[in-house]
Amino acid sequence: MNEASGTFASENVSEDFALFRTLSPEHRITALNAMVRLDLVRGERLVAQGGSSDSLFLVLHGALAVCRNGELEPLAELRAGELVGEIGFFANVPRTANVIAIRDTSVLVLTRAAYQKLARDAPAIVEAVLAALALRFGKETARLAPLRSSPRARTVALIEGGRELLPGAFDRRMRDALAATDAEIVDVARVNSKFPGRAPDAPDVAEWLNRLEHAAPLVVYLGDHDANAWTRKAIRQADMVVFGCRGDAPVGPLTDVETFACEVHPRSARRLVRVHDQRSSHVSGTAAWLARLPCFMHHHVALGDQVDFDSLVRFLSGRAIGYVAGGGGSLGSAHVGVYKAFRELGVIFDIFIGTSVGSAMAAGFAKNLEAEDLELGTHDIFVTSRSFRRPTWPRYALLDHKAFDRALARQFGHDCRIEDCWRPFAAVATNLSTHNLELIRSGSLWQAVRASSAIPGLLPPFYTPEGAMLVDGCLIDNVPLAPMHQLKSGPNLVVHFGEPAAELFDVAYDKLPGRLELVAAMLMPFRKKLLPAAPSAVNVLWRSLVAHQRYDMLPTGPLDLVIRPPCPLGIDVTDFDRHTEIFQASYLWALQAIVALEAEGNPAMAAIFAAGKPATMRGAVVELASNALSS
Repeated sequence: MNEASGTFASENVSEDFALFRTLSPEHRITALNAMVRLDLVRGERLVAQGGSSDSLFLVLHGALAVCRNGELEPLAELRAGELVGEIGFFANVPRTANVIAIRDTSVLVLTRAAYQKLARDAPAIVEAVLAALALRFGKETARLAPLRSSPRARTVALIEGGRELLPGAFDRRMRDALAATDAEIVDVARVNSKFPGRAPDAPDVAEWLNRLEHAAPLVVYLGDHDANAWTRKAIRQADMVVFGCRGDAPVGPLTDVETFACEVHPRSARRLVRVHDQRSSHVSGTAAWLARLPCFMHHHVALGDQVDFDSLVRFLSGRAIGYVAGGGGSLGSAHVGVYKAFRELGVIFDIFIGTSVGSAMAAGFAKNLEAEDLELGTHDIFVTSRSFRRPTWPRYALLDHKAFDRALARQFGHDCRIEDCWRPFAAVATNLSTHNLELIRSGSLWQAVRASSAIPGLLPPFYTPEGAMLVDGCLIDNVPLAPMHQLKSGPNLVVHFGEPAAELFDVAYDKLPGRLELVAAMLMPFRKKLLPAAPSAVNVLWRSLVAHQRYDMLPTGPLDLVIRPPCPLGIDVTDFDRHTEIFQASYLWALQAIVALEAEGNPAMAAIFAAGKPATMRGAVVELASNALSS
């Protein structure tokens, strides 16, 4: 910890902070002269939980994490312009948490004695401090809403992983993608040009970098292949480190760059990007890379596809577009129709998550399968193989699961892993061993879909090698928007089939047939038509599994677009043989819904399309919808 001698006076920096904005130049100088600058390196502690609260701090640049003893997750992150330690300082109680630098950080220190002198000499400064506190408490109150989203990085270090050099095309593609945003790109050439002969850790270089970070929404530091002084500075300066990797994961110890990055950044602040020559539905070997460099999330990019680099930049800048697929039996084919409509209008979804049949459709999307491919797969799984029409002795379940398993493996690949899908994917299951939601993000793709779709009673649970019993995710979260928020920031398309209101049934209970009457009706077609129009047993089971969920209480944010494709008349959740009808109806409905939502200026729709030309988009949508409807 380095405490600068004397006082700190920099009006250029202070003018950017809300605390000083209302002060006159004279009061601003007075306040700054009462403070002392303190520099911390990454990992250094500013205050300790239980310590005395004899100072108040203002973050000058960098980032601090607030965490309590015994808790892994930080309570908050504090950045430039924010106050630190105000609760203990004004209440005169011991520190309630630890505050640790998660970047090289500088703060301004105001001691109690200095504050008391300011209160006597310049009351306006005290009013400014209290106003800043009121603003902080207002923000904290807003944060109490039950919407937890993935933290967004402001600074990213992009370095090379493994031992194979990245081709020049990767650097060009990344720069092109970043140039379309407000991001600042900083490499060693730019630093040397501005500060010739200066070390990356020189104070004037650090001040310049901090000013960039304060002004830009995203700063991307491009490191070198070796662990030189610039690369180490970039890694320390960043909130997140991204490993660009080429080829197969090397065998042997980590490189110096990998070792340093993993020492500085925890798994939650690491991402891995595999670089390929061509795009495909899936690749191989990603698990070996993630074993070498465990990361919170990984991505695949093809050197021939700028869309992959644009998608990666959306993740880095907090604008990734997600598709959340709810469960619903045969209605799952509606996901394919909705997906097709959005894709034909140019939307590229960056990440997929689904429950039950929604996981099956989302898995296909993550593999870059076209709508027609998924339609053929749906027909194979549910119609040709008759997966849900194979009763068995009810020892483990009512249905024989073997045909279903074989069909899933054919559709998604016997050896395909989730990590090797071209886009990030997660399946939601219910873990009956722990009674918690299970978010499956690694391992066999078809087995993840199988676990997420294991309807209790109908199909046997899926048992993991570790002994966990997994069943259909609809028991806990049939529309997994909250898990999506935890994976990334940015807009989401949320598609589900929940009932918008109470549904009544015109069924006379005393007309429900007994066993012999039902057998007779099934054997004689003319009597089958006389059976009451009551929901099937599977339909009742599905309704029962999701009855506790309130679709009007989804944890939606302002950029979450929630839509519910209507079910074609007379179709039940078990009518898998009518999947094409469901697909086509949802496709046409989605085109019309897009037109209506765009016309009303829906902000989530605008964020998903992110075209910047809504009038042009609307014309394309109207033309496409008209052509589709007329045909």
